[in-house]
Amino acid sequence: MEIPQTKQVIAWKLKPLLDSRDVTRYALQKASEVPMNTIRAMYDGSTTRVDFSVLDRVINALRAMTGEDITLADVLEWRPV
Repeated sequence: MEIPQTKQVIAWKLKPLLDSRDVTRYALQKASEVPMNTIRAMYDGSTTRVDFSVLDRVINALRAMTGEDITLADVLEWRPV
């Protein structure tokens, strides 16, 4: 059985997440120790690759900063096109 190819988009939700919680990119960069260029690209939605350890550090930093149970679904979403 062949799986049909469809276009899909994996989109970053970091900008609305940070903006709604008044967390700056700088604060996230300091807490996660992820390079600012990487944080900026995730925030802008321009990055197309991310290392799992980077994603883990970002999510853990956001959990610590907000006190919320931030998950992968809060940071990324998959949308069929």
